[in-house]
Amino acid sequence: MDSVFKIENLECAYSNGKTVLHIEDLEIPKGKLVFVLGVSGIGKSTLIETLGLMNNTIKNANNCKIVFSNQDTNDNIGDIWKKDNSYISQFRRKHFSFIFQNTNLMPNFTAGENMAVRMLLEGESIADSKDRVMHFMDKLDLDRSLFDRNIYELSGGQRQRLAFVRAIASDFGVLFGDEPTGNLDKNTSHKLMRTLKEILEDLNGSGLIVSHDIPLALNFADIILLLSRNDAVHDPVGRINHDHYMVRQQDDSWKSLRGDAINEPHHFINQVLLK
Repeated sequence: MDSVFKIENLECAYSNGKTVLHIEDLEIPKGKLVFVLGVSGIGKSTLIETLGLMNNTIKNANNCKIVFSNQDTNDNIGDIWKKDNSYISQFRRKHFSFIFQNTNLMPNFTAGENMAVRMLLEGESIADSKDRVMHFMDKLDLDRSLFDRNIYELSGGQRQRLAFVRAIASDFGVLFGDEPTGNLDKNTSHKLMRTLKEILEDLNGSGLIVSHDIPLALNFADIILLLSRNDAVHDPVGRINHDHYMVRQQDDSWKSLRGDAINEPHHFINQVLLK
């Protein structure tokens, strides 16, 4: 199976220089919805910040490899980080899309302009992009009359769904999400994930979602990555090992990457995350 990311020996750190995340070997197949679960502060957001070219946390750029593959692209993310800001922004806009719990909507834009912003940046007019935006508004039960409304007139839940439309309305290779359903009720969260699964299938795209929502992950993920620490050696660094790489089977059961059956997945996840 083709991979969208192949990672070898990645260490991530922030300004204090202490390693917060170490991934020795990780392969993420293309076309899958992947959830990353873990306790707060273990490096979940760090992972998607780095892979998505949002924040360069790579500590060992000369000794690691992060190969991103999509269509005719086969690039080392570490090398992309060495380019100028204009190149990085263009690369990010071409291949990636993002949705966060903090919606980061632009208050001086209408709701419609916010949802269509990626298409507007590519030179489309708001009129040309309106039909596609409204198609996804319908899927997420956003009333079409909201298209011309100001952001401050919308509820928190409406804003969250609006940000989701913005993320999926244009083509992408990978959608990164950081707690994208954190402010939504269960039914709406499930509707968003079902829509995302449809989009990924249509585009042969990939989704990498950071979440604390174990039931949501078990309902919709193709793969679940569990970030944990090695308590046996008092290791403060977040890691992923192959025993904690959960793969959904065709019968909706779960196995580790090594092929071991995970008979009680919810219990297994809690054991890993809370140890």
